[in-house]
Amino acid sequence: MRVDFDLSRNELPFDPLPEVRRILESSADKISRYPEDQCVNQLTAQIGELLGVPRDRVVVGPGSVGVLDALLHAEPKGATVFATPAFDEYAILIARAGGVPVATVSDPPGKQSLDSILARVDDSTRQVIIATPHNPSGAAVGLNELLDFRRALPKPVLLVVDQAYAEFDETLPGDAVLRLVTEMDSAVVLRSFSKAYGLAGLRIGYGVFSSAVLAARVRAAVPTYSVNSLGITAAAESLRHQRQLRERVAQVIVNRKRLEEFLLHHGLFSGVVSQGNFVWVPTTDSHTVSMQARADGILVREYPGLGVRITVQSDASVDAVIHSLTTHCRVDA
Repeated sequence: MRVDFDLSRNELPFDPLPEVRRILESSADKISRYPEDQCVNQLTAQIGELLGVPRDRVVVGPGSVGVLDALLHAEPKGATVFATPAFDEYAILIARAGGVPVATVSDPPGKQSLDSILARVDDSTRQVIIATPHNPSGAAVGLNELLDFRRALPKPVLLVVDQAYAEFDETLPGDAVLRLVTEMDSAVVLRSFSKAYGLAGLRIGYGVFSSAVLAARVRAAVPTYSVNSLGITAAAESLRHQRQLRERVAQVIVNRKRLEEFLLHHGLFSGVVSQGNFVWVPTTDSHTVSMQARADGILVREYPGLGVRITVQSDASVDAVIHSLTTHCRVDA
């Protein structure tokens, strides 16, 4: 069966920036060598300068998921609470690190209820993960909401704020990371180069911590050489081109809004404005919608019995999704 658009994995539709491609090509002769600590340190300093945080609070890892993995291994074992549906790797990473995943079901499905999460916190809880924008709904949690939530948590519990899609969030203040790690104790913000920066294949991301001591402990838990030299090089160069990044993100946001307007007009809208590079279509008949899209050459991410998540990419991909939904959901274009 043909696949015209893979909209199941939240990937960026663009090629690497020309400057990033050139520097990757010029770095090919370094592949036979191990990554240098100096390069990781330079990238760490770049991230700290961009966000206005001390470099000793920044930990670089093999994707934001790699930093989370190191954190879970570095911290005392217990329960980690998060909303479900969610990023599949949460439960896997927690269990692999010797912890207990505690997934809270939100109502309606696909959203993220802070009250439901807080209600599941007990003496066994070591971490709470809040994803904003949330995956799969795209719902954002406001900065003040996060600060209030942190105050409601017991002090020993670490708050993990997963901002893998932060660059697409139009509600997020520019100083959000700085405020989160300076106004909250026992907190970490995870960020990724996989999404907006389009470096998913190079596996690189980072965490920013409220404590330099905790950051050092997590940094020591990141496996040696797990961050590859090409990823470090590409990430460092990408950070130098913030204007081009914003232009690319803006194109995705335009298409996201166009798809949401269609869903709203035809009664398919989730009721939550997505702040990610995807939209959420709630439906108990998720399998039928997924299979109908697949028959039209489109892959979407199905959450059985709850809904489907559709990555927003090019104009053509959005056109194809609209055509597929129009054809199979008996709506007018």
